[in-house]
Amino acid sequence: MSKSDVINRADIEDIVTRFYQTMLDDPIVGFIFTDVAKIDLEHHVPVIVNFWADIIFNERTYSGNPMRKHLEIHQKLPLVPGHFTRWLYLFNRAIDEKHAGANAEQMKHRAEMVAKSISAVISDMKRADMNLVLPTT
Repeated sequence: MSKSDVINRADIEDIVTRFYQTMLDDPIVGFIFTDVAKIDLEHHVPVIVNFWADIIFNERTYSGNPMRKHLEIHQKLPLVPGHFTRWLYLFNRAIDEKHAGANAEQMKHRAEMVAKSISAVISDMKRADMNLVLPTT
């Protein structure tokens, strides 16, 4: 199967939906979203789609503070860099299943920046010092 780049909002929605379908069942991080954050996917998925559409297509539809949300979760359950490594691995896999190209790479790069930034804050480190080691496929 030939892979296409991420070219529109529907591609982002598909990536985010497939990511959450996999991630919620994940034994390492799934419980954080289901039991700790107790996310409502009907509400959460469109917000995350807006986040990525802003990054990739400059849609200016996202309004939120991802750092604050993760710090709130961290107060309930101490998050560790390994949680973000797993999140990043699953997110990249959702992209790579169907997409390749500049926008797909930009999404993966920005996802890594987000994961490192939040990991750094909760670990009291600098983002540049964060090393999220992903498995090779």
